[in-house]
Amino acid sequence: MGSVTSGTLGVRRTTKFVVKTRFILPALALLSFGAAACGSDDAITVNDPWARSSPAMVTMGAAYMQIAAPAGDTLIGVTVPASIADHAEIHEMVPAAEADSSMDMGDDSSMEIGDHSSMDMGAMVMQQIMSLDLPAGETVELKPGGYHVMLIDLASPLEIGSTFDLTLDFETADDMVVSVEVREG
Repeated sequence: MGSVTSGTLGVRRTTKFVVKTRFILPALALLSFGAAACGSDDAITVNDPWARSSPAMVTMGAAYMQIAAPAGDTLIGVTVPASIADHAEIHEMVPAAEADSSMDMGDDSSMEIGDHSSMDMGAMVMQQIMSLDLPAGETVELKPGGYHVMLIDLASPLEIGSTFDLTLDFETADDMVVSVEVREG
């Protein structure tokens, strides 16, 4: 009888192992698939990158887009090829009363051509910012009259229908190259 009981227990153990394995393996597969899916949901997305066309003799341009970082991040830099502009900066428009006083350039007559750190636009001031927070779960819009990418010392006018690459440098995520379409402003 001892051998029958042992055999019965052995069968039960085997059955329990098969049942556990039958549920555990699919559960592990679902968990790993879910983890992979979550990783892709955290990817930064950039929508509708565009730039205003620029007339001849204009030395600056601007690019706009919407950026979403589901896990949150910070835009810390922007670059364009030298064939487009000498360099690019992240800018914001703020009411003159809120402008960073370290970037205050006084009245318009004292502004030197070539200094782009702050530009008085009447009641609004355009100024360079060193980074742009991208809060988790929000879309940050770079648009005329707000945040934008300033293209400084254009190599040639930005013509409607042309495109150029703009590299976005993030604090955490890998750099991202987006194709910017030039449109009528």
